[in-house]
Amino acid sequence: MLKRIPSDWVDSSGVRLYISPKLRQYDGGVMELGLEYTDKMAIPPHQAEFELSGHCISECTAVAVPPDGIVVFASQLHTHLTGVRVLTRHFRDGRELPELNRDDHYSTHFQEIRLLKRRVTVLPGDALLTSCWYNSEDRDNITLGGFSISDEMCVNYIHYFPKISLEVCKSAISEASLKSYFRFLREHSIRGANRPTDENSKGVSDNYGSVRWSPLEASLLSKVYEETPLSMQCNRSDGRRFQGEWEGAPGIKVQIPLPPPTRPCEQYTAEDRRKRVSSDE
Repeated sequence: MLKRIPSDWVDSSGVRLYISPKLRQYDGGVMELGLEYTDKMAIPPHQAEFELSGHCISECTAVAVPPDGIVVFASQLHTHLTGVRVLTRHFRDGRELPELNRDDHYSTHFQEIRLLKRRVTVLPGDALLTSCWYNSEDRDNITLGGFSISDEMCVNYIHYFPKISLEVCKSAISEASLKSYFRFLREHSIRGANRPTDENSKGVSDNYGSVRWSPLEASLLSKVYEETPLSMQCNRSDGRRFQGEWEGAPGIKVQIPLPPPTRPCEQYTAEDRRKRVSSDE
């Protein structure tokens, strides 16, 4: 039974609560897209816009999303201090669909849950790619993925209905691919100070920290992230993974990208110009 709130209570929190005795048709859920919280993903120093992407691959939604799909109605994009741009793209059968959410002027100081202008239906077999761009020009050392505010994240918390068991659909570079990258730098570096330690004797953070970063090393790392296999998290709310092969999984492959948006001036045709000239005369 609902109790009446005392009239002398004052709420100054900025949060408005709605209470109803009628149960809604659906339970809402929150799902994490983007990058796993791990130091396997990193941002070299002195980068104007370094891109990292987290994959929610079709193999995960195929086993975790019901046949009728889920409806996404809100989204909260999230990075830490170096994040400057965030985008989540939506794919079905290799074809890119309209974007789920984008912020080209992202600031970690102005994060909010945003209602989408249109609701987005995600079906089994769909894929979602969340990309973040970072500015590390004022940093002299590598920025690792992690929980600290000085570390970095790349996440989109999507709000949807009806609630399902899938809570985390995120990725990182596979362990094998990262070891191969460090091994390549150690064996082929021409600068003695630019050699990661043995990947089996020290951890990922130490290996990243031992690299003397130049544009060449940063470009190589970006290409490794872009092209190598993934370690996927396709997880239930209790942390258990859905059944599947998630280590060494392929990333999202775009066969038919979304056409670039038409600028208003491009819709101004030659016929429009002739009419304008005639009217001016």
